[in-house]
This record gives sequence, C-alpha cells and structure tokens, in this order.
Amino acid sequence: MDILVADAALAEKHSKLIPDLVHMTGASSYDYQFGADRRLFDRFVEAAWLEPRTLFSHTEATLAVEGDALIGVEIGYDGPGWYKLKRALRGVSKKLLESGATTLDALRGMGERSLKASYLNPYIPDSAYYVLALAVVDTHRGRGIGAGLLKNAVEAARTAGYRELHLDVLSDNPAVSFYESMGLVCVAETVAPEPCREHGIPMEMRMVLPL
Repeated sequence: MDILVADAALAEKHSKLIPDLVHMTGASSYDYQFGADRRLFDRFVEAAWLEPRTLFSHTEATLAVEGDALIGVEIGYDGPGWYKLKRALRGVSKKLLESGATTLDALRGMGERSLKASYLNPYIPDSAYYVLALAVVDTHRGRGIGAGLLKNAVEAARTAGYRELHLDVLSDNPAVSFYESMGLVCVAETVAPEPCREHGIPMEMRMVLPL
C-alpha cells in the first residue's frame, strides 16, 4: 500500500469511486441532505472532488492505493478551511445546474436540509485539523488501511502545528470503536430535532485527538 497526496491525474482516474467512499462515512445524514435517490449526491460529490478547493475536493485529499487501485481516502483541512471550502460548493451547484445535471428545486431542497443537518456539527476551532471523510473500500477493510491514513493525517497535522485533530462520526457507525482505539475521545454529542427525530439520523459525535 502507498499513501499519496492526490493530484489532478489521480483525481480524474478515481473520481467514480469517491462518492461511494464519502457516502459510507455518514449514509443516513447524506441521504437526508441529498435525498434517498443517490444520483444528486453522486453527481455533486464527484463534481466537487474534481474541482480544486471545495469541501470534497481532491486538493484536500490523501489516497491509499495498491498498484493502480484506490483502496482508501482521507479528506481533511484546517478548521477555518472547512467553512471556506463549504462556501465554495456554491460554484459546484451552479455548474451542475447550468449543465442540466440537476434542478433548482433539487438544489434548494438540498440546501434547506443541509442547513438543518449542519447543527449536528459543533464549531471547528482554528487550531484544529478536521477530517471530513476517512473511508476504506469494503473489500480491503481489516488490513490497517484506515489506521495508516489516520496516522498520516495525524503526523501531517502535528508537523503543520495544529494542536488537535477533530472529526464527526454518527453514533451508529462502527468506526466509532476504531477511532477510540486510535486515541480519539468524544467531546460532544449533538442532536438536531428534524434530521434526528423525524428522519432517523443518529446522534453525531465530535471526536478529538490532542496533538
């Protein structure tokens, strides 16, 4: 296994796999925000992946590869970057709308639901490195790939001078125990009324690792 910083060529090569990897990190939340029909989510995340400097972009990603195969991904950035890169998604929405890949009504609905779901995520401090997504291809789990990606993120964040590593994970995700085994501790448990109580999204856990 090799851990590589993603570039434009790798991004293009593996773009079709990224929506599935991102989706598995919070399926119920993403299904609520984008709708149960996966087409909008897949188109949106793939477009954002290929676009530099957005929330899901390859420019913020590290890849685990084996030969020519993508087997895992970590997407993350500094705390303030999360908010800036989230705003950059407006450009992705505009391009999808102009290309006919989605409709204005679909994007408006997604925006309204995403705003409600955003209250599940506590503020990310300036001193933190934030992991948005850490995922491993199903057939390659149990081989230490996720641990390798997380350790790489920890070392990079520590070298860059960050004081903590933060991530959010839904409480029903089996990854909770993995993160605990890697030394992360839950510091906040959040519930948003409509997404959680009316649509079944589990409690969100903010987990933190001091650096």
